[in-house]
Amino acid sequence: MPKLCRYGLLVGAVALAGCAQPQAPPAAPPDTRAADEAAIHAAVKEWSAAAQAKDVEKFTSFYAEDAVVMLEAAPDVSGLAAIREALGGMMQDPNFALSFEADQVVVARSGDLAYEAGTYSMTLSDAKKWPATQKGHYLVVWQKQADGTWKAVRDAPISDPPEEAAK
Repeated sequence: MPKLCRYGLLVGAVALAGCAQPQAPPAAPPDTRAADEAAIHAAVKEWSAAAQAKDVEKFTSFYAEDAVVMLEAAPDVSGLAAIREALGGMMQDPNFALSFEADQVVVARSGDLAYEAGTYSMTLSDAKKWPATQKGHYLVVWQKQADGTWKAVRDAPISDPPEEAAK
């Protein structure tokens, strides 16, 4: 009888295995990179316009709550409230002017992260209260939020060398 039980179990296992449906691999999410890149390009234009208008609230609305701005020769500015305070203070400078333009936007295939690289020009008052313009490049890391919008999570402007040093 034990041989018969083992044989029955074996037949039952083979029968169950034969009835099992093959599992299809999960479908890949749709590729939305082109639409996401277009959305980020549009956001960058709005963001730059907000800077030119010295609209602190609109300008900082492009940052995520936990964003970090990494300024040269200064401690990192972490969190939306600190970013609003630091950049709002800069915008109060009478000579303040900021413009930037994305040269490149690349969205990850996963659709949740992207980076933007471009150039910027920023003018602030120097020690004598004269306008001093700084030009450079920047890198911004964007993250898609739960509501589908894109927010900047890391912003790193990098100054070009002064024109005299570049010659």
